[in-house]
Formats: sequence, C-alpha cells, structure tokens
Amino acid sequence: MSQQALTADTEVVLLMCGRFGGEREEPFQPLSAREYGEFAKWLNARSLRPADLLSDSGRAHLSNVHEAKLEGKRVDFLLRRGTALALALERWSRGGLWVISRGDPEFPKRLKHRLKHAAPPLLYGAGDKSLLESGGLAIIGSRDATEAALEFTRTVASKCAGEGLAVISGGARGVDAAAMQGATEAGGKSIGILASDLLKMSLNRQNRIGLQEGQLVLISPFYPDAGFNAGNAMARNKYIYTLADQALVIESALGSGGTWEGALEDLQKQWVPLYVRTPGSGPGNAELVKRGGIAFTLAIEADETLGEFFTRTAPAAPVVADSSQESLLLSSAGDIPEKETSIPSAAGVVAAPEMETVTSYPVPQETKLAEPDVAETLSPFVATGQEVSSMDVYADFLVKLTQLLAEGPKSEADVATLLGLEKTQTKVWLQRAVESGSVGKLKNPVRYGLALQQSLL
Repeated sequence: MSQQALTADTEVVLLMCGRFGGEREEPFQPLSAREYGEFAKWLNARSLRPADLLSDSGRAHLSNVHEAKLEGKRVDFLLRRGTALALALERWSRGGLWVISRGDPEFPKRLKHRLKHAAPPLLYGAGDKSLLESGGLAIIGSRDATEAALEFTRTVASKCAGEGLAVISGGARGVDAAAMQGATEAGGKSIGILASDLLKMSLNRQNRIGLQEGQLVLISPFYPDAGFNAGNAMARNKYIYTLADQALVIESALGSGGTWEGALEDLQKQWVPLYVRTPGSGPGNAELVKRGGIAFTLAIEADETLGEFFTRTAPAAPVVADSSQESLLLSSAGDIPEKETSIPSAAGVVAAPEMETVTSYPVPQETKLAEPDVAETLSPFVATGQEVSSMDVYADFLVKLTQLLAEGPKSEADVATLLGLEKTQTKVWLQRAVESGSVGKLKNPVRYGLALQQSLL
C-alpha cells in the first residue's frame, strides 16, 4: 500500500470486512461494522488479536465462533480471500491510498475514544495520516446553502487557516466545498470524510496537489470504489463530529436532512460543542439553538479570534471522552488494549471535497472442494506488507490455480468463484495460463486442467 506496509491485524480485518469487487456472486458477504463489533468482543474475551487468526492456534478458536453470532463457514470463507485482497491492494496502491484498522497506531484517537466499539473497523485514505490527530473545527451545512452562507463559510475557514486550525468537512458540494476552498486558499489544513468515491477523489488533480503538499487528507470508512448512497452519507456524519474539537452548523433545514440529523446526534451524544450560525438563513438554525446548540455570533471582522471565542463560550461541562469505558475494541476490535491517550482539546480544522458512496458487491457459490489452509491462501506480499505488482498478483493466481486444479478440472466460473475473483479478470488470466502452457483447456464442456489431466482425458 501507499507509504506503509499493511499490518497483520489490518490484513485480517480487511479479509473479514473489506469489499474488493465481485461480492455479489459470492456465498458469504463481508462482515458489517456491527457484526465486526460483535466479533471483536468475541476476540477480546479470548485475549486474541485479529492477526492471531493467521496461526493454527488462533484458527482453532473459530470452532466456537458461533458465540459471536457468526457462521464458521462464513468466517473461513472470508479469511481465504487472499487473492482478491491482493488485487484490491494493487489497485488502491496505484491510486496512492492507504488502509488502517483500529489496532494501528495511526488510527485517530478521537474516533476510538468517542465512538468506542462503534468506531469503524477500517479507514481508507489518501494524504498525511498525522492530520487526523489535529482536531479542529467541523464546518457543516446544506448542499443548497445560500450564497451568503457560502461566503460566510469561506471566511470562517480562512480565519481557521490563519489561526492554525484544521477544517473538517464531509467533502460534499455546498458548505463542505466552500469550507475546503476557504481553508485551502488561505494555506490551511483540511480533512475530508467522504461517503463515496474515495479512489476517484484522490486522483482529482486539485486534490492531488493538496494531498502531496500535506494540506489535505481524505478518508472514508467505506470501500474506496463505492458510489453514492444516502445511508453512507448519513452514517459519515458521526466521523465528522468526532474528529473535531468544535462543530459549526452554517445552515440547516428544519426537521430533516443530513445536517439536521447529524447536529441532533451530536447534541444527544455530546461529542463536541455544537455552534450554530446566528442569525442563520436556514430555518433549522434557530431550532438547533433552542435544543442546546450554542449561538455563533462572532463577527468575522472582529479582533477576537475563533480560539478566544470558543474558550469564552465553551459549555460549563466540557465534552470529554469517557476513558473509563476504554475497551479492547478500541485498539482494533480484538486487539490488545492500548494505553490511555488523552485527546487534545484545542482546535484544528480540516476540510475536503465531498462525495457519497455505497455499492453492492458479489459473492461466489459455495464450494464442496476441500478448503485450503488459511495461511496458504494468503498472498505472500499481502502477509509481509510488500508492494504489490501485476506480475506478483498473476504469479499468486497461478499458484492458487495449480492447487485448485490438482483436485480436478474446473470451469471458468468455478475458478472465479473458488478464488473470489471477478469473471473478467479470471478469463484474462486463464487465457494467459493456457497460452503459456501452464494449464490445458478441455472442451465439451469447456474446463481447465493441469497438463496431466488433459492427457488423461
């Protein structure tokens, strides 16, 4: 992966929860965040880390995985997706993406402390991961905000940059885009939490400049190729708030919409102080103040800084993470607990371009063939964290294919299903294997087998 070797823990979490394409045709789906949370508790109860599942002694525990409300066949299938994972890593690496899980030291401490077991199992991203610890001001608002609201947003973001505060946004159009623009043009730092199209956004020319200069980091808890999905867009809200030190609602609808729902959730959970532009042009602004939001009345042209204003108006009972509740889950659902780390309570603001995404993925048919050992099915370069090349991936495929065909000839569909690959890629590689003489192609019906099998038939 980009700028980092994949840790063994993250490798296993990716196998369990990651989507690599083609899942729709598979018999078992990756674990959801909620399912992984339960699985993490199960691992913790046995003092296991995800990486322990790569060893014989660790896998022995899977005979009791039903205690985590999971089917053993499903877990075993997911752990055998090494080839599909290798292909995905190669694609993401070309786009400059990295992946971290809750057990990695770079995983944002604010997310672990504030969301605890609800922190996402994985974060995909591009850019400087250290920005995720900077805190800052989350700037939130409607996609269809008025021009006056957008100009106010750009001015606030510029002021953040001047005070060394990062701007955090959801990377969407409207207020999100204006916040990022204001911070970037003023030389500030931005954090974008995307609900979709992370890979596409990381390759955007303007974003690449910010990523390369260390001014921008883009992250998403969703599959890097996922498309827009309203559910993901709503789910992403909590990450915007919990990565910040304060939040500012620029403009909100009344009673509905992502901005409204996200603000109410923050007021309920009290992750960070919620400021609301007052007076605001959005009908929901006044109601949010009535419900506990803090009126943001700072005149942007005033001498008082944002930092001074936030200090003066901070709630009497500061919002602080409850460290007494820290569990093993925070270090990677199933990891060994980390030492308590305090969360900086000052500013930092980060912004990024916006998107929303979610995609469904296929799943292969269940096989009756003997299932290979987990450790054997994991690609060497995945297990060691080395960079992946096309040659490495094809060579890995050829090894797995030879092992598979040793049990007898298989159709193209069988090979794709049993190795968890997309049909198009399987077809290309099988043709290459035939042309090189590595395997033979049988007819009536069309199947692929080893040379010895072909001569016998």
